[in-house]
Amino acid sequence: MEPIIKLEGINLYYDKGKPTEVWALKDVALEINKGEYCAFFGPSGCGKTTILYVLSGMESERVSSGQVLINGRDIAKFTKRELAVFRQIGVGIVFQQFNLIPSISVLDNVALPMAFLGISLERRRAEAQKLLERLNIAPYANRLPSELSGGQQQRVGIARALANNPPIIICDEPLGNLDSENANKVLEFMKELNTKDGRTVIMVTHEAWSLRDARKIFYMKDGKILKVEEPKESGDVAQAVSKLMYKQLNPNMGENQIMAKSLADLLLRGYSASEVKRFEFFLLQRLSGNIDEDVFREVLDRAYRNGGVGLWKGKAAKISFLVEGVMSQRHTIEQVHEVLEKNPEAPLAEEIQKVRRWLLEEYKGKMDEQQILRLDELIGERVRNIITPQNFEQILNLSKGKFGLGISMRSSNRMAEKLESILGGSEGVAKSMKL
Repeated sequence: MEPIIKLEGINLYYDKGKPTEVWALKDVALEINKGEYCAFFGPSGCGKTTILYVLSGMESERVSSGQVLINGRDIAKFTKRELAVFRQIGVGIVFQQFNLIPSISVLDNVALPMAFLGISLERRRAEAQKLLERLNIAPYANRLPSELSGGQQQRVGIARALANNPPIIICDEPLGNLDSENANKVLEFMKELNTKDGRTVIMVTHEAWSLRDARKIFYMKDGKILKVEEPKESGDVAQAVSKLMYKQLNPNMGENQIMAKSLADLLLRGYSASEVKRFEFFLLQRLSGNIDEDVFREVLDRAYRNGGVGLWKGKAAKISFLVEGVMSQRHTIEQVHEVLEKNPEAPLAEEIQKVRRWLLEEYKGKMDEQQILRLDELIGERVRNIITPQNFEQILNLSKGKFGLGISMRSSNRMAEKLESILGGSEGVAKSMKL
């Protein structure tokens, strides 16, 4: 079977030949078959979104070499009209920032793509209404986008992407601005589009938990596809933890560099690649002890144009507080490793309770005594390397009836990432235990 999308030796540059030149995609080759659910996964700035824009025809003119084949045809040989038609009916795009027109109603936002096909106003509004009903937002049809919540606006964005019934749906960080409840709703609908409608779904993400339904995952770094996985079961790949991913993809990096990269992705989700990179630089200086807490907080708050990261004061203070917590708990874990090296059976109740209190600082839910005891037990098992990072996350998310803690998927993921940020990774813990 011929793939619906095929990339062969794609190279793409921004500002080629200028001092600001960026080699965004490097000899990328891939195949996506009709009806597949695919995801591009990797850290910020690795080229994930650029690939989506190439696939959708939005960046095809920037490709320096290689071929983008859609149903066997080279997109570079499309006429302007053919390219316009492909963008209108061949692919639907869901954006992280929603990109709804603020001055027209929800109904008209969804109906707008049909206008470019010459469909009458009456018919396109009727079709848009059906899409809103399918996404359970029909009661908001006559409201402006600003009157809707983030989750509702994203569902409007999905409805608009479906307006011309495209066979391919492309989602660029669709969960970035959503809370866990709405993020799960969006993931469920994306799965439905794939399994029930038979559409090809292609998603970009840097959150491992959102890979749960993907059947082909492209791992990316620095404009390259490093590996491709095809999980057999739902959720098999959603076990990755950002720090461990960086450790695998950057084996020559020091511990502080790995931590700076993983924390930058964790704490600045939704920010631009340049903002994340600058934050990562200052974070590395703090982790290395080259600047103190006050200087770190000040550069976070300083305007980007003045050399800072450009966070507002409250956000800068919150992130600074979190980083100081990581550094403090990291010291606790180092002490734990020293104790375990001398006595692998040593009790760690005080240290584990300290780590648990830190993990729960941002958790909004409530835990009963049984859940707290179970969490302490899990932390101890993870510190002793009895369970893996993915085991830890999975048990957090399991229902209490199945001997888990019953924590939401997103909270479980964040808590697992937070714990891994202070551990040395599984290899480091194993070494301290002499395993």
